Amino acid sequence: MPSGEHEASIELAMLAPNVVLDLLSEIFRVKAPSFHEVTEPSTDMRMLAPRTYHADGALLFKDADGLPVLGVVLEVQRGWDSRKQWTWMLYVAHMAVRLRVRTLLLVYCPDPTVARRYQRLYEPRDRYSPQEPLIFSPPDVPRILDVDQARANPAHAVFSAICHSHDANIDDHFPALAEVLRTADHEAAASYDDILMAGLPQAVRIRWEAYMKSAVGHRYYSDFYRQLDARARAEGEAAGRAEGEVRSVLTVLDARRVTVPDAARERILACTDLDQLDTWLRRAVTATTIDDVLQPQSDMAVRASNSR
Repeated sequence: MPSGEHEASIELAMLAPNVVLDLLSEIFRVKAPSFHEVTEPSTDMRMLAPRTYHADGALLFKDADGLPVLGVVLEVQRGWDSRKQWTWMLYVAHMAVRLRVRTLLLVYCPDPTVARRYQRLYEPRDRYSPQEPLIFSPPDVPRILDVDQARANPAHAVFSAICHSHDANIDDHFPALAEVLRTADHEAAASYDDILMAGLPQAVRIRWEAYMKSAVGHRYYSDFYRQLDARARAEGEAAGRAEGEVRSVLTVLDARRVTVPDAARERILACTDLDQLDTWLRRAVTATTIDDVLQPQSDMAVRASNSR
């Protein structure tokens, strides 16, 4: 399931397509044609067999006459999948043929090791490839820390922060990001802030929130990400309660000197169902064996009947 960090990069590209052109130019030295407007074509690629492939995002740049001049398929690839090289070719071919336009595939890998592994699929560089993807990772993206530079190119500053969000010095981006939100109109500021809140890791997001409240004095949350944040907090609280229940179950079993095999311990540690953990805890209070705790209720009833 796509994560917030996954979706944030695509959402930013849809919001500010110029950031895609900046990446093509700065990292890959690709000169984009002049264009008048940008649209978002469908990312679904249907095959003759009943199966649909779905790219993360796509942009279509058009000239003043409304004619396509460049297509860009966008992919965020967080892990390794050897099959991707073939579906990537499908994405590009589908868009190029359907829209009759030169099409590029831009792939962002948050993990440089994963990016390098995909890049090796296309080595040596002179090996035949109908459409070689343009693959990049966080170290390829310039860090935008200068306030004036961020004000001039806000989308690029936001994307830079997301790409470098796992760097130890990510907080150095905060002044430039605050300037982006301060100088943008309210709607744009809310969109950028939403994307940052979705794209930054939780620990960085907490520090960013604190910085924003002290530097700007207010937030730009939209209803969608306010709900997203509330849901994330609720899930975090539920996970914390589950962890506490797990500790309680194991503590009670240890106090009663009930042997807990490794497989049973792993099962208990992996459980996040609060109702199930509560049942196990109640059983642990009187248990003499691990089966007294983990056996399904129906099995326990059979055991009780047989013992009578």
